Amino acid sequence: MKHLFIKGKNNSEETLILLHGTGGRETDLLDIAATVNSSANILAFRGDVLEGQQLRYFKRIHPKKYDEDSLKNEGQKLYDEIKKLFELYDLDLNKGFIIGYSNGSNIASHVLLNYPLPIFGAFLMHPAYYSEQMRDRDLSHLNVLITAGARDFKTSAGDAFKVKQLFEERNANVQIELTDGGHEIHSDELMQGHVFYIQKRSAL
Repeated sequence: MKHLFIKGKNNSEETLILLHGTGGRETDLLDIAATVNSSANILAFRGDVLEGQQLRYFKRIHPKKYDEDSLKNEGQKLYDEIKKLFELYDLDLNKGFIIGYSNGSNIASHVLLNYPLPIFGAFLMHPAYYSEQMRDRDLSHLNVLITAGARDFKTSAGDAFKVKQLFEERNANVQIELTDGGHEIHSDELMQGHVFYIQKRSAL
């Protein structure tokens, strides 16, 4: 799995893990990362799966039905890569924070719901987790911000609230924010992500 690593400023101990949407690449969320925390280390991943000519993190049968074997295999791969690269670059997993958009937010949800990843938070933009793959884990250490667009016809606000419920059932601290936008990343989301990050980082 290809990745991009950018060393943070002033010896920052915080790391943002970036996961793009369908058709994206590892550089897509750099501007968003700069808004959330301009000093943090960056670890951005490129999806390995092709859907037509578009890169994704796992296969799907249709927009609301995942290829469950692909999700399981790619989720394991991403989890292993995160752990390996945090060790390679001498980073603190407890100070890691995921930023995921669309397909990136879905693979992030899968990894967080199924693997012992001790990061302190996640910013999930326009998620919709349609899989039954999830473990009964205690996520009380995890702070999650979920954003959704009221006019999003790809992943609805209802989808986002279902993801919120999955995390809350596992004791995560979850906040959800809606915008008037569609599936695109709205400017309000960036400010919400920045404020949320600053609030939760101060508690580390």
